Amino acid sequence: MQLILIRHGQPDVPTKGHTGNPLLSARGTEHAKHAAAALKGERIDRIISSGMHRADATAQPLADALGMAIEHIADLGEVDRWGGEYASIESIRKKGRDEWQRFLEAPIAYFGIDADRFRAETLAAFEALIAENDQATVAVFTHGFPINILLSHALGLGHDARFVPSYGSITRVAGKSLNALTVISVNESGHIPQEFK
Repeated sequence: MQLILIRHGQPDVPTKGHTGNPLLSARGTEHAKHAAAALKGERIDRIISSGMHRADATAQPLADALGMAIEHIADLGEVDRWGGEYASIESIRKKGRDEWQRFLEAPIAYFGIDADRFRAETLAAFEALIAENDQATVAVFTHGFPINILLSHALGLGHDARFVPSYGSITRVAGKSLNALTVISVNESGHIPQEFK
């Protein structure tokens, strides 16, 4: 099977109050449109989203173009999938060097969640998806950490990868099981016009 992993478009993260599960920004809506345009000519058998607002909104243009329903797998969500807070990499960097270093030391735990549980649930969700879609091509609209977790596993790294997928970018993996995956591409972003990068 092939998994086409699409990172959601840029979110509109509130500067005050609860920051979890944000909507797409206007720029994020453009990311979603361009990702759909890049993929609508490909064979896609299922469209999966984490069910978070930004992932659903990014998936919708492709679902509309293909006349397909969006299915949800919550365990492919981001660090705020359990109702917590969210911060973009850009906003963490703006907080200064010390805060950025704290994030780099333990990126998942930075958000106050159990990193081991998060990784285990994410990989289990991917494993189940691969197992039930033997010959299928599945578009998965997800997030930075789940993409990194799957790439780390596929590449046999002993730590979480530090790829920073662009908004609306496409990453492809293929294989017959979670433990037999080939990474085809990482962070395809040529379909996103320069003014939206």
